This record gives sequence, C-alpha cells and structure tokens, in this order.
Amino acid sequence: MKKFFLLLCLIFLPSFITAQRVMDRNNRKLPMGTNINEQGFGNEDTENENGFQRNSSDNKNENKKKTPIGLRTWTADIFNETDSIVPDTTGYQFQNTNFTEGITGRYNTLGNMGSPRISRIFSDRPSFNYFIFTQPYDFFIRPFDSFHFTNTLSPFTNITYHETTDSDNGEDRITAKYAVNANKDMGFGFNIDYLYGRGYYDHQANSQFGTTLYGSIIKEKYKAHFRIFSNYLKTSENGGITDDEYISNPQNFPSKFSSNDIPTNLNKVWNKMYVNGVDLTHSYSIGFYRTMNQPDSSSLYPQDSIHHIAQIKTANDSSHVDSAQSFKKEIATTDSTQIESEKIFVPVTKLIHHLTFNYNLRDFIANQNCSEFFTDDYLSGDSAQDRIRHMLVSNMLAIELCEGFNKWAAAGIRLFALHDFNHYSIPLTPVTYNKFNENRLTLGGMLIKHNHRLMKYSLKAQTSSDGEKWGEFLLSAQGKADLPLRHDTIFFHLKASIENARPTFFYRHFHSKFLWWDNDDLDNQFTSRISANIHFPITKTALSLDIQNIKNYTYFSNTATAVSNGTDTYYTMSTQVQQAANNIQVIGLTLNQNFRLGILNWENEATWQTTSDKSALPLPTISAYSNLYLLFHIAKVLKVQFGGDIRYFTSYYAPTYNPALGMFANQSENDAIKIGDYPIINLYANFHLKHTRFYIMYHHINYSSDGGKSFLAPHYPINPGMLKLGLSWNFFN
Repeated sequence: MKKFFLLLCLIFLPSFITAQRVMDRNNRKLPMGTNINEQGFGNEDTENENGFQRNSSDNKNENKKKTPIGLRTWTADIFNETDSIVPDTTGYQFQNTNFTEGITGRYNTLGNMGSPRISRIFSDRPSFNYFIFTQPYDFFIRPFDSFHFTNTLSPFTNITYHETTDSDNGEDRITAKYAVNANKDMGFGFNIDYLYGRGYYDHQANSQFGTTLYGSIIKEKYKAHFRIFSNYLKTSENGGITDDEYISNPQNFPSKFSSNDIPTNLNKVWNKMYVNGVDLTHSYSIGFYRTMNQPDSSSLYPQDSIHHIAQIKTANDSSHVDSAQSFKKEIATTDSTQIESEKIFVPVTKLIHHLTFNYNLRDFIANQNCSEFFTDDYLSGDSAQDRIRHMLVSNMLAIELCEGFNKWAAAGIRLFALHDFNHYSIPLTPVTYNKFNENRLTLGGMLIKHNHRLMKYSLKAQTSSDGEKWGEFLLSAQGKADLPLRHDTIFFHLKASIENARPTFFYRHFHSKFLWWDNDDLDNQFTSRISANIHFPITKTALSLDIQNIKNYTYFSNTATAVSNGTDTYYTMSTQVQQAANNIQVIGLTLNQNFRLGILNWENEATWQTTSDKSALPLPTISAYSNLYLLFHIAKVLKVQFGGDIRYFTSYYAPTYNPALGMFANQSENDAIKIGDYPIINLYANFHLKHTRFYIMYHHINYSSDGGKSFLAPHYPINPGMLKLGLSWNFFN
C-alpha cells in the first residue's frame, strides 16, 4: 500500500506543477497503396517527410520542439490481413482489466486471480486447439490473431501495476510494454507480464510469467508480422474446500475461522506449463503503378475507398462526420496535375506464407497420497510427475488474386494449403512415454470483398485429411454492412458456418497417474452455426444472436465414486471423454443497452441461453452485468469515473475442475451441486490524467462471513472482499 501511494505521488506532483497540452488524434496521411487500418493519437499539427504528424512548436527555437506522440495498434491473421484496434491506453473500465473472470464477469474461475477459467457464454468458448491445456488460461496466453502490433512516432513505454493491500493473501500483476520504430515502415517491441495471486485459501497460489518479442514491416509490396514468445505458468491445486458449509453456513461450526483456516482437499499438488513458440506471417504483392487520373483509376479509388480513408483519418475525432466530408471534398477538388504526379501501387497477385512453431510442456506434480481424492491409480508410486510434451510445426501457403485491380475484379480470390505436423509425448510408465506423430493437410479457397463502403464479406471452404481420409471440412461465410440511417449508421455483422471436425488429440489419448483413456473410435463433431450482431449507436443498443446445432458434442465428464471410511461417506473423482447421444441445440441472445443523462451513466449487458441437453451442456439461463457510474472532470484535466458494478448469473450445475486434467468437466450426477444466484458487487473510483491511469476499488463488497453462495466453480469459493489498486503510466521519449 505504501509503495503504491509513494509511486502515485512521484507521478502526479510534476503533472500538477507543469502544464502539458492534452493530446488529440494524430491524423497521418496514408501512403498510397497502404491497405492497413490505422489508429493514431497525438496533438501534432504538421506532417513530416514520413507522413506522420508532428508538433507545431516554435520554429524559431528548434531546441524547444516537443517529442512527437502517436501510437497505432492492430492485429493480423495467418493470411496477413490486418484489423485496426483502439490502443489499450484508455482509462475506461481500467479497474476491471485485471479480472480473470473478464471485464463484465462472463467467466467461471477457481476464485483467485490467475486461476483457470471457462466462459458461461457458450459462443465465447474456443472450438479448436491442439494443446487444449492453454484454453483455461486464455486471459494470459494470447493467440496470434488477437496479438497487438504497434507503430509509434517515438519510443513508447507502458508500465501497468495491479495489487491488493493484503501482503499475505493478496495479488500482484505488473506488465511492461515497449515499442519503437526503426523507420516509418518497421516497428518492434517487447512485452513482459508477471502475475502472482497468493490466494485467500490454503494452497491456492498462481504465478505466471510471459515475455514476447514482436515486430512488423509494412511496405508497399512486402508486409510481415512476427512474434517470439515464452510463457511459464504454475498453478497450486488445492482440489477445492472439503466442505461447502464453511462458506454457505459457517454458523454450523463451533468456532470462528478465517479463509486460511478452511481445510482443502489437496496441499502438495501443482500444475506447471511451459508454452513457447514463434509466429511469422508475411506476404509479397505483385502488381503495377497507376496514376490517379487514368481512365479506369476509379476501380482502385472508388468513392467508397475515399470514405474508408476518411474514416481512418477521423477515428476518435469529435468532428468525425465533418472531417470525413472535408477529406472527401479535398480528394474531389484536387487538380489533375497533382493527381498525375502521385502514383499508386495496384496489387494484382499476392503470395502469402505463415509459419507457426510451438513447443509446449505440461507437468502434473503430486507429492502426496491422493487416494482419497482421485478414484483411479494407473502408475506405480505414491507421488506423481506426469509430463506431457507437444510440438507443432505449421506451414501455410496461399496465393491471392487481389480485389479491385481492374473493374472486373469485384472480389478477391484466395487459394491456400496448410500442413500441420504434431508430435505428442504422453506417459506409458513412470519413466517411459508413448509418442505419436500426426500430420494434417488442409486445402481451401476464399472469396473476399473488403473494399466497399457499405458491405464487406468473405466466403471460405476447406477440407482436411489426417493422411488416410478427407472426412473433415469447413464451410463459412461472414459479412458486415454499414447501413446509413438519417444522421447515424447501423452496423450489422452476420456469420454462418458448417463444420465437421475430428476431436483433437487429447480427447482421443491421455495418460497420467490418475486419468487414462484411448478413444480412437470417437466420431467427428458436426456443428452448424449462425450468429448475428446489430449495433445502433444512436440508441447505444447492441443485440447479438447465436444459434448452434451440434451432433456428437464431445466433452469431459466427471464420475464420482462413493467411499465410506466407517463414519463418513465421501466421493472420489475421475474424468472421461463422452459424446452426446443426440443433437444439441444451443441458443444465446445478448443485449447491451447503455444510458446517459449528463454525468450519469448506466451500462448493461444481459445474456439469455437455452440448451436442449442440460446434462451434456449445462449453461445458466441468465448471465448479466450492470455498471452505474458518474463520469466527470476535475480542473478540466483529471477524468473521473466513480461508481459500482454488479455481476450475476442464475444457478445451474456448472462444470467443475479436475486438477489432474487441468480442465473443467461436467459434474457427476450423484455428486452434483448448483452454483450461482449470487451477486458480486464492486465499488470503484477510476481516474485518467494525461498519460496516467489509476484506480481504487473494493471488490466483492457484499461478502459476508455469516454465509452465502459465493462460488464461481463447485467447491471453489470466491475470494473474500478486498481493496484493489491499479496504476498505468505511458511514456513517450
């Protein structure tokens, strides 16, 4: 606590003493031929020779020039397609960004920061992963297509720190990000992330450390993105508390006790994971140069493209509409001599390559006798050290006939081939291993249209083979439409897919001391899905619908075996892989509705779900989030968000957690309990001053030591109420 406030004072004392201008957005002039969506921030007024904006400082005194400030972030997929995102340097909801259960509380966890999690919203759950053990840690291990690449006008550093005031049982997380550009086309950076949640219950600590080195090259013909990452995760497994009555009805026990006094099922068991890898995606375009006033130049720069660039130039600008119209008028009125002098590169054919190399290792360690917790024992010895190895080498080659190089190319056509080589190693005896090699070849094609002002779409078809048969396939389509409505725009997004996929390796094979299966006879899972999202900015309303029909739904299911020791009866745990006998229909409907009256803001999210098989796929009927706060400024520079939020979901038989598997599994029918029907309430004050964000929050303020249903997973209680603090500081130098 003392170190936090000391750091706070060191930051804000100079800020209040010296004046500094509030930064506006950096309106960068887009190089011709660039097809990346870009976001920028700054208060620059004039352009330098690289196309960036720079500060309009006093030209008579060059020594007084200010450091140019600007940061753009985006994501890239395996086809090297980029999508701009807002940099995560804004103050809004900063107090919730460190929650393992998600900003709006969509996830069930084991109660402590950094513990495994699973989404209650079925449409959020990942469907394909070779190394499935990283799925419960997706808040820490970020897949390639959601990683943030950067381009900055000057070296950028961000330090973010979260902590609780309890040094014995609290939690800490510190992240450091550094980004720099070698020139206007080449950006590099590295991220460091360290998380340590001690936990308020016995043997609950989680620690995670990750580093990432990344870079990008955005040139006229060549574009590349790469990252090298290494992650280490250690989870202390306590198996949950021995009796839920310690939380729900503490008055049944003769004496008072703290959370650390509550007995847990395990105390010398850990899961450790090493997740390392390299991702590289790059592309080279072949084409020609064209001047703006040639007869068919309209096919390259039609009116919708001008509108698109205007949107890029005016993102996050309070005068968005006026600026966009001004920019389009500027293009329209440019004289022909200026147009002729500016050549544009027109890509015709694009060659794409993506490489992924992953090396993953998982250790399950038990230095105690677990016969009273796990049902089975497949390997000799009182202790366990089960090691699983996984290596993936993936290469994808694609060729694309680009959209818009002439008037006949109304859409782009892409053909691709993907080869995945997987090597697995799982225990056979305490000292020997079974090794498996699997090859997977995927062939596919896509039809793409992105350069239209109102509507964008892509169609994809692919089929895969394991070397013996071509039984797997995927057909998918997605489209986006921006529909003008008076002085506003309605945003509509539609997705549809049909997929026939073989369950991944660890559903078919898993060996360890306490769990063992070989399921070569699993059927392919067949999923048809349609989802739609519509957003009305003028009413601050968004509505999402997701409908799925699943045949041969594949899932983990626990079994509970009753054991009597003469006086008491308890249950031991095992897990197996099952497939649903009947088709399962799942419908999810999410409504986001925000209100604002002056400085008063009320934001709401509610999801309704129904499933035709609650035994195979249990889901809560309602999962909701509400946030009520005041938003105002102090002295015109300090932005304050002060309020409270609440998370709630209806009771249901939620999946429980198996430490030996490191995954969530459905509860056994003879030992099932419901969780939910319990609100989690937080009060907070969130501040944003220039380049600094900080907050103070009391989490789980409604916690009561007199009892309650405060569980986010069966037998794993939520941490008691605690005071949380956070600080984030940006540096441009």
